Amino acid sequence: MATQRLNVTVPDDVSEILKTKKNKSEFLAAAVREKAINDKKKEIVEKARELRKYYESDEDLTSLNSLDSQDFVD
Repeated sequence: MATQRLNVTVPDDVSEILKTKKNKSEFLAAAVREKAINDKKKEIVEKARELRKYYESDEDLTSLNSLDSQDFVD
């Protein structure tokens, strides 16, 4: 996998956490990926909630009937 060297500034508390990690690059890459996935899931749920009124008002639309189910966000 191609890599890039970055120079970043982090708060002291994050620096202290990183000092405890053997492979800081691997830890940061995993954390960034996880955050990006969680942000995308949140965005999808928010968009679905915006569309909810249309699905509630038209019984022919059924794709988003279970917005509150755990399966929807997993």
